[in-house]
Amino acid sequence: MCGIAGQVVFGRPPVGADFVGAACAAMRHRGPDETAVHRHGAATLGIARLRIIGLVGGEQPARDAAGSVACVVNGEIYNHRALRTLLAARGRTVTGTSDAHVVPELYAEFGDSFVDHLSGMFAIALYDTARERLLLVTDRFGKKPLFYGEPSGGGLAFASELPALMTCPGIDREVDPVAVDQYLSYRVIPAPHTIYRGASKLPPATMMVVDREGIRRRTYWTRPFDGSLRGTPTEDIVDRVDALLRQAITDRLKSEVPLGAMLSGGLDSSLVVALARRTLGDGLHTFSIGFDSPQFDERREAEAVAAYCGTRHHYRTVRPDEARNVGDLILRHMGEPYGFPSAIASWAMYELASRHVTVVLTGDGSDEMFCGYARYQRLQASQRTGDLADRYESVLSDGVPGDVKAAVYHPQFRDRLPEFPRNYLRDRFARTEESASDLERAMQVDATFWLSDAQLVKIDRMAMAHSVEPRSPMLDHSLVEYVRGIPAELNLESGVEKQILKQVAARYLPPSTVKRRKQELAVPLEEWLTSTLRPLITDTLLSEASLERGYFAPDRLRQFVTAYRPEHSYALWTLYMLERWHRLGLDGPPEADTAEPTVALFHAS
Repeated sequence: MCGIAGQVVFGRPPVGADFVGAACAAMRHRGPDETAVHRHGAATLGIARLRIIGLVGGEQPARDAAGSVACVVNGEIYNHRALRTLLAARGRTVTGTSDAHVVPELYAEFGDSFVDHLSGMFAIALYDTARERLLLVTDRFGKKPLFYGEPSGGGLAFASELPALMTCPGIDREVDPVAVDQYLSYRVIPAPHTIYRGASKLPPATMMVVDREGIRRRTYWTRPFDGSLRGTPTEDIVDRVDALLRQAITDRLKSEVPLGAMLSGGLDSSLVVALARRTLGDGLHTFSIGFDSPQFDERREAEAVAAYCGTRHHYRTVRPDEARNVGDLILRHMGEPYGFPSAIASWAMYELASRHVTVVLTGDGSDEMFCGYARYQRLQASQRTGDLADRYESVLSDGVPGDVKAAVYHPQFRDRLPEFPRNYLRDRFARTEESASDLERAMQVDATFWLSDAQLVKIDRMAMAHSVEPRSPMLDHSLVEYVRGIPAELNLESGVEKQILKQVAARYLPPSTVKRRKQELAVPLEEWLTSTLRPLITDTLLSEASLERGYFAPDRLRQFVTAYRPEHSYALWTLYMLERWHRLGLDGPPEADTAEPTVALFHAS
């Protein structure tokens, strides 16, 4: 797990020659163990490395035996040992001890199709000196991020995090109004957009080629939810999911540094912990967080699973007075507005884990793969007429509602949008299989949008802020390729979600855990906003700087914020994080901020 950065400029010296080193320095939290910057022809590649595999002899950039191919890799290649054997059988020798070192020889042997052989999470930058071409590649789900931009001085720059990329001179920092509109709708800015006009995210499962002829992109992997296993006996499906999940967890237990697991007490993380414990034996560390609000606190459930599985459990309490400072830290690591308050909980969990381990397993991805979200039930219950994209957007409990945006937007900001109102999900639904059911198409959209742009973004940044590597066995691509053939009605039956996964879990967990009501990782936002956080939110949104920002009509924004209705809790937090991003100066020089700082103190036990 690392932070990578680089630049390629053909036929001229790069503008901002120190960019790659500065970008790596800005990402030391991602890779505190070693830093390297090397020039390879027209390309400069850099890495800030967190050593997980290949503690000795695993330095990057990695090169092939001929010396013509060099690469830096952020992530883990879980099948690197099998790939070494494959390459040896073809007469190629992999030098270097880390998993990343298989990549240059794999490319030399298979060309651009090398990515099809990889099992893992990764963002790869590979430069072929002989052919003068740079490849940027993201893994199938976008677990590992990659940002890029074209500086005014020419060429292309890239980095694992947006703040690191924006240290490159000449990248346009103008705020993109479409990105702001998307953020206010969904609380995230979906790929390929970023908050800046001049910077982009490389979407999941994408290979981008940069050479003297220009820039080309292609999607190298896709797998729709298609119900192709319809008619297969349920017991056979459960057996196969069980076997694939056990293998995925076994693959992710390979580490040369201490390893643990996140544990909420819910189905997904509990199942991962139970299976990991069966493989590892004693000594597995588990981590959970809780709140003073009983409705959101899962300490009792997590401790029960930890006791059942025999893990070394660690717990911490998150309190509302921490939200201000942690919110600021979240924005600094995201580099753009991000409106999911659950990131506060994730920050706390990974900070706790960092005291004991370097790698953690998580249960993330299960909701998207096994039909776990409550909105899927709302979609099924809705009237099955009209445009599917509109119906699905209507059941999303998210962001600033369309009627509120219409009421508070400043006319001049609205005029800067190519289309308003706009359902940004419509284009995504248009790319799904029309022959699939409505629910399967909604799950496909979530797998290519919600999963990568909301959930995996949060996991990566909050974990790497604390130099912890998260691994998600539920998103093993072999498992996912099978699971996406399961008919949606088998996963969501009689209003009960994750039926197939629950049948797997019943083999390893007590009934009280398997049958427990689903509870998503969340914070008691409504309670916090009406008490501790209310003065902070109100003062920030009604400040002179906010009212003059240009996004909103001042009188309308003042009216909305002053009303402070509980059902608008997520909308208020979404607006606050946008304004706070500006106030932190992440769009330029910091603005004056006279608010009393809050000391972030987590309470561990």
